Parts: sequence; C-alpha cells; structure tokens
Amino acid sequence: MPKKKLSKGFDDLFSQNETDLSFLDAYGKTDLENISGLPESSQTHQNADELFDAILRLLKSEKVAIKSTKKKISLDKFLLINKKNSHIEIKIASEKLSLPLVQSDLMAPGFTDSKLSKDSMNCFVIIDSWGISTKNFISRIIEFYKFNY
Repeated sequence: MPKKKLSKGFDDLFSQNETDLSFLDAYGKTDLENISGLPESSQTHQNADELFDAILRLLKSEKVAIKSTKKKISLDKFLLINKKNSHIEIKIASEKLSLPLVQSDLMAPGFTDSKLSKDSMNCFVIIDSWGISTKNFISRIIEFYKFNY
C-alpha cells in the first residue's frame, strides 16, 4: 500500500495562497536604499545634516517651542540637540520627574552610544541613523515634555 502524503510542498501551498496585488504597480518602483522610516538595519548611516533636518521637522510637527540654529536645537533646559560631523548628540535633563526610559531603549538600532543616569533624570545619546526606533525615542521624549513641563 502506498504511503499517504501528509503535507503539501511549499510550491503547492504558495500557488494555493497566491494573491494578485497588481494595484501596487500604480505606486511605481522604489529605491530601497534610502526609504525614510525603514529600520536602520535596512539603511546605511546617514549624514548629520539629514539627521538634523529629520529631527527638526519632527519637533516642528509636534508644535513645541524650540530654538534652533544650523547646529543646535534646544527646548528650554530640558532638551539639547547638537549636530556633529557624522552624528547627532542629544542631551536630556529632567528637573521634575524621571524620564520614561530604560537602558534597553537606548540600545536600539540608530544609537551608537548612550547613557541613562541611575535616577533616570538625565540621558545622553548619539544617533547616527534615522528610523523607527530613533523617531519613537524623540516622540516619547516630546510627549513627556508636553505633559510635564
């Protein structure tokens, strides 16, 4: 008696579940090397000017009262962002409450060096690429500022 085939191969499953997504062709082809918002692992490191501009746009969209020059962005005494040759340095100093961060938040892709004080009142990070984790980090800090300052 022949053995009963218990499972189908990958090709059979793929052909059964194939979906026609031809409508996506309307969006055209993309250059996958530098798509904003992709995780850093899929991008090369960006230059400091691009990073600085992305952070500045994000802060302006959050409608917080920042002061900016070509190399610095500040938000009261709470946030200081400095553009260096190849990266961005961010210093955060909370005078009221602990920052809503843990050390693992600062080890995500895009961060090359980071320090969180033991009391979580101060933080220093170096960002060398823009992506989801770096955007979320800055958004979380701005949200904390809006609710507490």
